[in-house]
Amino acid sequence: MQNFTKEDIQQHAVVNEQSLEIRLTLPTTPLKTQQWAARFCAMFNFKLSETDWGADRFQALLTANKGDADMQCMLCIEWLCEAIWLEPVGTQQSTSAIFHYLFQK
Repeated sequence: MQNFTKEDIQQHAVVNEQSLEIRLTLPTTPLKTQQWAARFCAMFNFKLSETDWGADRFQALLTANKGDADMQCMLCIEWLCEAIWLEPVGTQQSTSAIFHYLFQK
């Protein structure tokens, strides 16, 4: 499994209009992808659910309890475009909120 730290995630997180891109090397196998997602969730206190696999992509719903409201986003790993990113879920979420959450944890 690719080793990465919380600081690696924070250092390589880039806010775009619709997503927060994490510019790290992609996991190379399905097992390494599951390990990557589990490690990421453990680092930032996310619960992983609703995983979905496609031919060249992995998606999962991430939920973090932050006070009186949950933070939700989709973790997307896509090998075709060689990218890892988080997308906000729900009207109360935003890419900047996700970015700030990653720096609070």
